[in-house]
Amino acid sequence: MFRKTRQNSGLRTALGAAALGLSMLLGACQSTDLGIDTSANQPPPPAVPTANANGEIIGQGNVRLALLLPRSAPGNAAAVANELRNGAVMAMSDFGGDTVQLVIKDTAGQAASAQAAASEAVKEGSHAILGPVFAANVSAASAITQPSGKVMFAYSTDASVARRGVYLLSYTPQADTRRIINFALSQGKRSFLAFLPENSEGTLREAVLRQEVGSAGANLRVIKYSRSTEAIEQAVISSKDMLPTVDSIYIPEGGQIPNAILQTMRRNDFNAVGKQLIGSGSWESVDLSDPQLEGAIYPGRDISRFEEFAARYETLNGAKPSVWAALGYDSVTLMIDLARRMGPQQAFTPQVIENPRGFTGINGIFRILSDGTSERGLAIYQVRDGKGVQAIPAPTSFARRGGSQG
Repeated sequence: MFRKTRQNSGLRTALGAAALGLSMLLGACQSTDLGIDTSANQPPPPAVPTANANGEIIGQGNVRLALLLPRSAPGNAAAVANELRNGAVMAMSDFGGDTVQLVIKDTAGQAASAQAAASEAVKEGSHAILGPVFAANVSAASAITQPSGKVMFAYSTDASVARRGVYLLSYTPQADTRRIINFALSQGKRSFLAFLPENSEGTLREAVLRQEVGSAGANLRVIKYSRSTEAIEQAVISSKDMLPTVDSIYIPEGGQIPNAILQTMRRNDFNAVGKQLIGSGSWESVDLSDPQLEGAIYPGRDISRFEEFAARYETLNGAKPSVWAALGYDSVTLMIDLARRMGPQQAFTPQVIENPRGFTGINGIFRILSDGTSERGLAIYQVRDGKGVQAIPAPTSFARRGGSQG
């Protein structure tokens, strides 16, 4: 399943076309890459969980995992849950049926339901908990899992709920911002105007901006807006006197926000020509055909493995996947591999989980840090002819110390 990086060329031969899973990132090491001697015989399989499990049950393995998802929540939450679930099911089909029993539980997107599902999972003998998605749900569920000694791998992007034993596998605004702003600084950019939403994400991004820009001795101006046409227009109008003083404009929100800001600038005859436009990983959802976006840069996940995964996902599920499906696939594949290598008593311990060399999945390299957040290798994309084109590839390994990416 997992392979050393230098053996990636043989991955398909070893696993077949379905084996798009995670591989251990190694330097020049052998089977001790996790800090544990695995040259001895594999640990004996754990006893089959005796308690009956409630939920959708997939697989017949001896290691039980609970997957907490907002399947019945309204709006986009259910769609996210569906992608995570489908990705997880693909991983189980590829690798896990004889190792893991996956129990999928509905949280309805509610903190109380997430806590109840976590309590049920603990009572059922789950060795680890995957999910939930929302920060409040993670906080509520972890109040059960941590005292019980069960590790959680959640999908929230809010780093405030992360800590050792409550690990976030998702992309965080902080890491995304840090990557692109440091790249812009390395290209000689010295003055930034940031349009940020008035919400928790905007607050998180602003904190990173002030830290990174300040450390480099560069300048930063910040304009906040709420998500309405009128508020965005007012925010843009208030930037009139700032625009001539900056060389870069940072608009991290995705969807229609960047286009709305640029259109408002044009309607008011604001000159942004020559300014470096900077986005975020959320720009996967942006219409990049606007001529003013030509040359814009933004960070993004490594998609070198994703396209093949996406084609297979669409064949199985009749829809194109997003990053969420790959997160579901990667997280379950990681759990399966660690359980196979280490046995469940060692697999879900900090010594194993926080391997500094990290792992490689459908979305590229990642490693899980002791503070509960994840660091991911991000590429740099540039808009060319209305499309995002990879300008700087994502790193293929992590520095031994620190989190800088070239």
